[in-house]
Amino acid sequence: MKTEDDYVTVRIPRQLADEIDEIIRIGTLGYRTRAEMVNEAIRLRIELLRFNSSNRSNMSQKKEDK
Repeated sequence: MKTEDDYVTVRIPRQLADEIDEIIRIGTLGYRTRAEMVNEAIRLRIELLRFNSSNRSNMSQKKEDK
């Protein structure tokens, strides 16, 4: 079970929060809360950054091997 110590607070601009709220209100993407949407957005961004970093490393290694 998660405790309060397992979480941190992140502040976002009001305009961004309003956009998130609108997406939730429309309901077509299945998000029920800001936290749910923000957690997924951050998780996906981290995955993309790691993927891109890995690809850059692989490309550098291939250049060095030539």
